[in-house]
Amino acid sequence: MPLYIRGFMSQRTDGVSIAVRNVGKSFPLANSVRDLLPGAPKKFRQVLHDVNLNVRRGELLGLLGPNGVGKTTLLKMMATLTLPDGGSIEVEGLDIARRAADARKLIGFCTSDDRSFYFRLSARENLKFFGALAGLQGKLLQRRIAETLEQVGLSEAIDRRFGTFSTGMRQRLIVARALLAEPPILFFDEPTRAIDPIHSDELRRMIRDDLVKRDGKTVILATNILEEAWAICTRVAIVNHGTIVAIGPPSELDPVRRATRYRIEFEGAAHGITADLQANGHFVTTTHVNGTTVLELDAVEDGSLNDLMRLTGGARERMRSFSVVDQSPIELFKAITHGN
Repeated sequence: MPLYIRGFMSQRTDGVSIAVRNVGKSFPLANSVRDLLPGAPKKFRQVLHDVNLNVRRGELLGLLGPNGVGKTTLLKMMATLTLPDGGSIEVEGLDIARRAADARKLIGFCTSDDRSFYFRLSARENLKFFGALAGLQGKLLQRRIAETLEQVGLSEAIDRRFGTFSTGMRQRLIVARALLAEPPILFFDEPTRAIDPIHSDELRRMIRDDLVKRDGKTVILATNILEEAWAICTRVAIVNHGTIVAIGPPSELDPVRRATRYRIEFEGAAHGITADLQANGHFVTTTHVNGTTVLELDAVEDGSLNDLMRLTGGARERMRSFSVVDQSPIELFKAITHGN
């Protein structure tokens, strides 16, 4: 179905909100003053290359990756704040290289930088200024200021000067500014980085339940908090070495490791079964707890589960439990980024 937004009709009917095709980005390097002189040979650092990504309308996509791999750069390009060196980016069918101003009207960008706010103005006055830049005015603007400050828990500070805000309060006002014009697409760059645990949880719930599930907005969340992405995102995309190396629902990223982890609990020391498993090529971690032995191991090759059941079934020690262990986000993240 086409998407209508304040007189704008999306150019796409396939449900794709953001399409990134073969995008790359480099930045000039300046190691000394000589590198800045006219005529000096230019050196560049490749930040992103061959990035391809489809974000569906109404999706909550998590953007993850080690520091310095280009997550924020990719966000800024999708938000029309910088152009790619090659490839193309479309926002609801609008090519940002040709129609950046039109695409920008559909986007709210929540940065982690508060330097664009006026420190001597109140929260209300700051949002009034930014709302006017977005085309809001009169009673509509006043209503949206009150609503967004309520959403981020800053209603009581509406007339306080921004300069008196704590770091967490400033971050929440940045979120309010991104929501002000009710854009259908939202980019969040580490929105909970400086916010206390209670307000962080409230913000995550608002993003997932209110913005995405209730209002149908398209949201991309760049974060270094793996548990945050695993808890609320529909899919996660992992960036490493300048490109996307894995993408999918969190529960389906397990196959990237091509292994299943098992947890087996035996009575006693279980030295015999540990030795048998290791002799058959299984890497086993062993923990002794209150007279029992807990073994954890990965089975990778085809048929290895049958081999594992045969070995454990023939053990001298009595087996108390046998279960599959869900991989933690950090284990999966390490496996994916270290393997790419």
